Amino acid sequence: EDLAKGGSSMVFLLEDLFDVKDIDQDGKKFDNVSRIQAESQTYNLQLTLDVNTEIYPLKVDDRFSLALTQRLRKDDEPDDGTWDQSGFESHADDFQYVMYGKVFKHHTKPGEPDMSVFVSFGGLLMHLRGDDTNLSKLDLDMRVYLLIRKN
Repeated sequence: EDLAKGGSSMVFLLEDLFDVKDIDQDGKKFDNVSRIQAESQTYNLQLTLDVNTEIYPLKVDDRFSLALTQRLRKDDEPDDGTWDQSGFESHADDFQYVMYGKVFKHHTKPGEPDMSVFVSFGGLLMHLRGDDTNLSKLDLDMRVYLLIRKN
């Protein structure tokens, strides 16, 4: 019932609020891209994310919602990863910054509950680290949309 109303209980592989803790910790490498360090509110995840700050500026102490999903359409129909101008309701409509990428690496250390997941969005990288129960839905080679909205 919730899903029919556009609820997100099953739609998002991950959804949490993050606080920006640091920006360009190792120095700025590109004019229009910054590498942000953020920490999540609910799942205690550590996030490192390359953001095109020319179109979506973020600063330390900004709070944002981040969601990962395989499908943008709210009717849960699959898409083929190309821009859709059909007018179907999209989760992208509820967010301000969207990227499409691929999970390219999983990393766990034996005996530790923490897991690292790496996603490339056309060269802009994301590294999520935290308890594997929160990251286990992100499979290797999975294509995902990253959705961000400032709070």
